[in-house]
Amino acid sequence: MEKLTKIKTYILKAAIGLAIFIPVFFMIAALGTKIGLWGWKFGFGKLTVGFGPKLMMLTFVVALIALILSIAIKPRKDWLIALLCLTVPIVGMGFGKNIKAKAGKLPFIHDITTDTQNPPTFTQAIIDRRAKCSNSLDYIGATIGKSDKLVSAAQVKAYPDVRTLVFSDSADALYKRALATVDAMGWKQASASAETGVIEATDSSFWFGFTDDVVIRIQASEGGGSILDIRSISCVGGSDIGANAARIRNFRKKLGN
Repeated sequence: MEKLTKIKTYILKAAIGLAIFIPVFFMIAALGTKIGLWGWKFGFGKLTVGFGPKLMMLTFVVALIALILSIAIKPRKDWLIALLCLTVPIVGMGFGKNIKAKAGKLPFIHDITTDTQNPPTFTQAIIDRRAKCSNSLDYIGATIGKSDKLVSAAQVKAYPDVRTLVFSDSADALYKRALATVDAMGWKQASASAETGVIEATDSSFWFGFTDDVVIRIQASEGGGSILDIRSISCVGGSDIGANAARIRNFRKKLGN
C-alpha cells in the first residue's frame, strides 16, 4: 500500500506540473512569435497546432490516472486536485474543437472586402510593409487554393452582410468620422489622404502579433451623400477563421451604420 501511495503521489505531481505547464507553453508559443523569437509557422504551426494537442492529451491521461488513484487509494484527499488538473486539458481541447468546427464552416479565405467587383487597393506604404507576407494582395480572379472557386463568390456566400456602406454624410465628413473610428479601434495608421478619401491601417493580434492590413475608401455618391468600402486582408495563413469579416463588422458598428 505504501508503494501505491508513492506512485499516486508521483503521478499527481506530474499531473499538477503538466496542468501548470499547458498555459505557460501556449503563452510562450504565442508571445515568442509576437516578439520575433521564431516564425509563425513554428510558433503557431508546430508548437500550438502540432505539439499543443499532444501535450493536452498527455496531461489528460496523467490527470485521469491521478484521479482514479486518488479515489482508489487512501487517503482520498487529493482527488479534487487531480480533478482540477483534468479540467485544464478538457477546457483546452474543447476550445480547440470549437475553433476547428468554426473553421470548417467558413471558406478557406483571408481577404474580405465590401466591394467584390472593385475592391479598394493598397498604396505603396502597405505594399512595402507586406514584402515578407505570404498572402498576395490580388483579389479579382483569385481562387481558393488550387480549385477554380473564386474567393469573391465564397465571400459573398459566407458573409452576405459585408457590403458597401451608404451614408447621408458628405465625403469629407465621413472621412473624418472614419479616421476617428480607426483610432478608436486601436489600429495603427499607415497612410491617410483626405484628398483621395483613402485610409490605410494595420491591426495586430494580441497573442501571436499577426498583423492584418486594412484599407478604407470613401467616395462621394452620385445621388448625394457618400459611400464607404473597406477591405481587410491577413498577412499569413490560408484561412482567417472569420477574423477579417469580424473586423469589418466591428468597424461598421463603431462607425455607426
